[in-house]
Amino acid sequence: MRQRALQAVLLVYAIEQSDLGGDALSLEDRAQASREAAEGRPLPAAGDPSVQINSHAERFLARRADALLARVRVRSPGVDRILAAAAGPTGLDRSILLLGLLLGFGITFVEGKRIDIFAYPLIGLLLWNLLIYVILIVRAGRSLRQRSEAATTLTAREIAALQRDGFFRQWLARTYANRVYASVDALITHSIGFNAPLAPGLRRFAADWRELGRPLFRERARRLLHLAAILAAVGLMAGYAVRGWMLHQAAGWGNTVFGPASAHTALVTLYGAASAIKGIPIPSAQDLQALAWTGAATGGGPGGQWVDLIFWTALLYIVLPRLLAVVLNTLSLWRRSATLRTPPTFPGYLAAVVRSLPATPEPPPAEPSG
Repeated sequence: MRQRALQAVLLVYAIEQSDLGGDALSLEDRAQASREAAEGRPLPAAGDPSVQINSHAERFLARRADALLARVRVRSPGVDRILAAAAGPTGLDRSILLLGLLLGFGITFVEGKRIDIFAYPLIGLLLWNLLIYVILIVRAGRSLRQRSEAATTLTAREIAALQRDGFFRQWLARTYANRVYASVDALITHSIGFNAPLAPGLRRFAADWRELGRPLFRERARRLLHLAAILAAVGLMAGYAVRGWMLHQAAGWGNTVFGPASAHTALVTLYGAASAIKGIPIPSAQDLQALAWTGAATGGGPGGQWVDLIFWTALLYIVLPRLLAVVLNTLSLWRRSATLRTPPTFPGYLAAVVRSLPATPEPPPAEPSG
């Protein structure tokens, strides 16, 4: 079932199960919504003990939920804010993204007042991202092999997907789910004076959605990490831009790190792709000798071209691959949001709703002609 439809049905279901007397949602409103949703459309047999949630049943429950939510919304407009909080981003997103940006910007200044042309903060980010790329490729290969094997149940696939995640991603997915639950619970607590009869149902909805939405929370957590990595690279690019173009810090290197020949080889390895794209030549071993630091405040040269090389290297090896991962995660998120599993209680819920509908009289048998 699609995310929006499932959330609406789940919310109505939670209210009905927590409000048996009809204080928050009257029994007459429920019956009327069932009749409106069922009119002229195919439904399961009321007496069928093996009622299944198929596409027709999903559409019926979604139409009924929309009709009932329209009635709830008149008395408690805050229900829309609760649905938005369950489906939307949380403060955790903004905090992690801001942290990534500030971290990338801050680590560029660990070098002091001179730009090291080897850009060790950039090298650190590159190595970290390359490690992540290798892990993602290995996991993608395992996932493809598992899909080619015998089909498994949806729950088994979810468990397998969760096991493929590392500790940090599992923790982040759980934290993400808990933050969504906390956001919804805070809205309920804030407005409990206005919709006290609804509060038990809303809290049940929040708890149920925390479990059913786990595949979405996991994909959101993955996408959030890729976005944070992009912002860390953007912060690093901004930091070096400030140092080279605004503060006009000199760029150079220390003789204790490499000799001129090995330094040239290392710089070609690091900046070769960026140099080819931008047409910025990497200095020869002899020219690099002139960029060596000769004292605490002497040596080096202009930092502009090195800032350009750092910028394009971060763009090529961090920003663009991570953007591709964000696109793939977004597509996966859309797919999962359109195919969410329904809880095991829904067939019984559907059967109860169908049984409450008035029986449709059978048409009289046709009289024989002649």
